[in-house]
Amino acid sequence: MICRVFILLCIFCFSIGSLNASEKGKTITFAVGHDHDKMLMENYPIYRASWQFLNQSLAKLGYEVDAIILPWARANYYTQLGKADGLFLAANLPGREQWAVLSNPIGMGVFGAFYHKDRKDEHAIIAGVRLGVHDKILTGYNTYELLEVATAQQGFKLLFNQKVDRLIMSESYGKYLLSTELIEFKNDILFDSDVIEKRSIHVAFAKSIAESLKAMAVVNKAIDLGMSDGTYRDVMIKNKVPESMFLPSLDK
Repeated sequence: MICRVFILLCIFCFSIGSLNASEKGKTITFAVGHDHDKMLMENYPIYRASWQFLNQSLAKLGYEVDAIILPWARANYYTQLGKADGLFLAANLPGREQWAVLSNPIGMGVFGAFYHKDRKDEHAIIAGVRLGVHDKILTGYNTYELLEVATAQQGFKLLFNQKVDRLIMSESYGKYLLSTELIEFKNDILFDSDVIEKRSIHVAFAKSIAESLKAMAVVNKAIDLGMSDGTYRDVMIKNKVPESMFLPSLDK
């Protein structure tokens, strides 16, 4: 009898140990844009800070993060199909609620339009990066009303060559590109600060996919942990993120 109890106890301890090991080995997958690695290496501040913050916070819960690198519209579609747990980074854009639920916020971003300095008053041809079905960058523009481009880099080349009048996108991402790989355009392209929309930044999850919603619960738990233990602010400061992009409650 004692021997049987001892054997059962060993089996129970082994099972608990295996469960803990499997928990520690879990992975959250994020679909990301085609230039994900470049944005991390060249330090697009809000992007790299958000990536580091989520990685560090999820690691404290025993999770790793894996990036699935795709053109942005396809990354969006992958997430909608549940082939990736979430879409990183995802602003609270109009229309996105039709397919997604958003994680707790991890920052703020400004969206608006860039223009060529010699065509400041022209608005005839407006371009936007292809986002996929539903999502809109600015409230006043439906995707089908824009000249869609596959990447922001293509949009900026059209803008520089004065083939379009406005390129609608994130201010921070646009300025990052104009300070790195598109620096030759920097002196000719400006951001129109008169018409902007400020939006919170998140990870987006497919609202119709059960596994995606489970992943969101884990991510939200990690975000709450990282906010409360100081990881969020430390990472944002380390990466020199402008304080205007901090969450409002943490910008002091």
